[in-house]
Parts: sequence; structure tokens; C-alpha cells
Amino acid sequence: MKRMIDIKELASRIGLRPQTIRNKLNCGTFPIKTKKIGRKLLWDIAEVDRFLDALKPIN
Repeated sequence: MKRMIDIKELASRIGLRPQTIRNKLNCGTFPIKTKKIGRKLLWDIAEVDRFLDALKPIN
């Protein structure tokens, strides 16, 4: 089962403010796929973790 997080939890997890995430979504430049349920935006935590892992430098 997928665990979904809201924009506040996403923001704290990736280090951006919620408004910055909204701005990037509106511009079409936010790299993590969003799921919209009603008016609420949600993200799959596994996809967020994969995105963050891809940013880590390989030593």
C-alpha cells in the first residue's frame, strides 16, 4: 500500500517551502509526480525517496 504525504510533509522532507513547491507545480517544473484527490495534492513517499536518493552524490 502506498503511503501518501501532503505538501507540508513534502516540503519539510525535501527542504523547500510549500509555496515554492506550488510555484514549481504551476510552472510545470516540479520533478516529482503529484496525485490530486479532490482539492488535495499528495505525493507517494516512495517516489519522493527515490528522487532524493537520485540527488545524492556517488562516492
